[in-house]
Amino acid sequence: MYEYAKENFPQSMRIKVMPYASRPKSQVIKRSLFEQNFWTKEEQIEQFDIFHSPFFHSPSFKRAKVILTVHDMRFYRYPATYAFLRYIYLKYAVRHSIKKAHHIISISEFTKKEIIQAYHTPQDKITVIHESINQKRFSEVNAHDTKTPFMKELQSCRFLLSVGHIEPRKNNERLIQCFNELKEKEYQDLKLVIVGKKGHSYKKFFKYLSQSPDVYYLDFVSHEMLIWLYKNTSLFVFPSFYEGFGFPPLEAAALGTVSAVSNVSSMPEVCGDSVFYFNPFSIESMKETITEALSNQFVYNEKKQKLASNLNRFSWKENAKQTLQVYYHIFNNSI
Repeated sequence: MYEYAKENFPQSMRIKVMPYASRPKSQVIKRSLFEQNFWTKEEQIEQFDIFHSPFFHSPSFKRAKVILTVHDMRFYRYPATYAFLRYIYLKYAVRHSIKKAHHIISISEFTKKEIIQAYHTPQDKITVIHESINQKRFSEVNAHDTKTPFMKELQSCRFLLSVGHIEPRKNNERLIQCFNELKEKEYQDLKLVIVGKKGHSYKKFFKYLSQSPDVYYLDFVSHEMLIWLYKNTSLFVFPSFYEGFGFPPLEAAALGTVSAVSNVSSMPEVCGDSVFYFNPFSIESMKETITEALSNQFVYNEKKQKLASNLNRFSWKENAKQTLQVYYHIFNNSI
């Protein structure tokens, strides 16, 4: 982020880097202990009017007005998906920060409802500002030119693609079970490719993976390879049962690829009527939806025609405009 800021922000803008990183663990501990002291000194030096935390907790300030961006409330809804100490920290830090914040930006209506339910936050204290993807970055121009043996193998058959961290809420185990049942019945030539860094609690995933020879796990891949996979898959599948927003189906849409996604959390809000939906807790529902997407060309094409219009609902430029409006309102005490 620092290098990006140096390259893209005006030279006259002062850019500072917080001395405590979010990794490794030793730095996390230092950050937790000394972050407040650092920001207290910064407020005295810079005399800033607004502090915008792009995360869902914030230091305390004597004078500056605080805006939080809350991406999701996973720690509240699914505490078991966090390490115990991390969960305990967030449980108290987030509650305190949301209560003290002058205003909150939520990235979806779904997350706004979660905040209100968790903390009884007044509705007018929360503004929903959708996020987006960089459509230019996700285009065929950036696709992989050199075909690897693995890519050539995939080109000779149909394959499903799923992208996301390997952790329980991404629901990859049910996806693999669903895929294996599809293979047994009518899709013997089908493959499944799963892309994503290891998150946490992934042992069960690798157990299922070891028993499924036609499921390929690629870990992290280059951006060019990712684009190639999005472009060439028969169907993008996103089985996650909890997302504050959910970027991968939009990334697939930018390359003209239809998705089958879970029908819970923010996914209906983000994907509209441009995708197929399934119950992520039901393997049977997942199987029926994927079967329809692969076999019903008419409905598939209907979804495909709606990809662009749904994708164009989201814009980083619009996101920036709306965020600035929140700044102005907060600065002028209008909210």
